[in-house]
Amino acid sequence: MSFEREKIAYKVGSRIRDFRVMRKMSQEALAFDSDIHPAYLSQVERGEKCPTIETIYKICTGLKIPMCELMDFSMEPKPTSEEAVQRIKNALANVPADKAVKVAQAVELMVELM
Repeated sequence: MSFEREKIAYKVGSRIRDFRVMRKMSQEALAFDSDIHPAYLSQVERGEKCPTIETIYKICTGLKIPMCELMDFSMEPKPTSEEAVQRIKNALANVPADKAVKVAQAVELMVELM
């Protein structure tokens, strides 16, 4: 691999890993959702392999993001509203019902203020 190709492969792999981690997906889950081999995905994330456009498309499909979002190196990965809802659910998992209702009311008030 040429030096420039290595740099690109590393950047693409890094972004794929960032999006995957942000979505709390394992490499195996992303590989399955992307219809690629987990070992290959691991190599891509480490920048050892430079994926084809077809493979990038498959990975973006698995991550549920448009290709342009993955390839825009000027942007940080943004969480989705689905991920925000899941984070709230996880945070409330062990909260007693009476306190969870209070949290819900607080969230509703915050949303109104936005």
